Amino acid sequence: MAVVDFRHEIAASLDGRSLHLILMPTEACNFRCTYCYEDFKHGRMAPEIVRGVKRHLTRRAPELQRLALTWFGGEPLLTLDIVESIMRHAAKLAARHPALSVTSNMTTNGYLLDPVVLDRLLELGVRSFQVSLDGGRTAHDQTRRRADGGATFDRVWGNLVAMRAHSGEFDVVVRVHVHRSNVDEIEAFVDEYARDLGGDARFVLFPKPVSPLGGPNDMTFPFLERAAAEDIARDVVRRVRARGLKAVEAEHLQPICYATRGNSFLVRADGRLGKCTVALDHPTNQVGRLHPTGRVEVAADRVLPWMRGLWSGDAGEQGCPKRGLADGPLPNAEPRPVQLRLTNGN
Repeated sequence: MAVVDFRHEIAASLDGRSLHLILMPTEACNFRCTYCYEDFKHGRMAPEIVRGVKRHLTRRAPELQRLALTWFGGEPLLTLDIVESIMRHAAKLAARHPALSVTSNMTTNGYLLDPVVLDRLLELGVRSFQVSLDGGRTAHDQTRRRADGGATFDRVWGNLVAMRAHSGEFDVVVRVHVHRSNVDEIEAFVDEYARDLGGDARFVLFPKPVSPLGGPNDMTFPFLERAAAEDIARDVVRRVRARGLKAVEAEHLQPICYATRGNSFLVRADGRLGKCTVALDHPTNQVGRLHPTGRVEVAADRVLPWMRGLWSGDAGEQGCPKRGLADGPLPNAEPRPVQLRLTNGN
């Protein structure tokens, strides 16, 4: 496990000069992965919420030094125009405030990430990507299907290979899921990965066990036991590194969860604020709201439990504050009224 400078993490998490927003420009998706936990009830981010994001960034920009915008979904590339609108606004703010640095990354299923879209995203400043696969074609197409039931592997893989041929500056985490249905194909997938994507320092392989996260198929999907899945993931990392390729383990990729950090928030398509991208509708994850004016309401009593690992020093609470806080069934819940806690109105 990575050695974490605990004092630095506390300071970074509470630094008012930094802001991390995980934006869901849409909660709709063109995939229907068989283990997915999302319900896709909320579609495209409403125009007034887009305006609210921009106005909030305008308010905060004079005091910020670091702004990180993460694009999440659903599938964010279904609403590329919203990504472009907010990214161009952030770029204008950075030009107006020289002390402000803006970075951006995207979690995408990769189906729409063709060379034209990649060029557009790089021009906007989105330069880090995470794309998930379920192994090779046979296993992947059984579990990561289009919403109409169609196959997805060839399109996604083709886009990744095209990215390797691109000369731009970016990095890609290729997340390969590990579960009982594809475990026998992982070795063949590693061979394919090494052949088509290996030797490019911009790509890193990240084997990730799939776990039940509240989806409708949690009782029937063939998950591996956690310990066994983690052993397989570590073995994949060893084999990939033995080939001279880059691979990363979960604790090294993100030793401190974004939800633990006091300056990181999820912005839902309807303006609700959360801390966790997994326990989307759990009552404990309804921590506030972004208004069209750019003003935010945040309930401290909802936020502080997510941050408890910062002062407890517990590695488990730092790595996944959802455990013990929002575990178990994730009932749909409307956010209760929250109290205004930010005295400066931001």
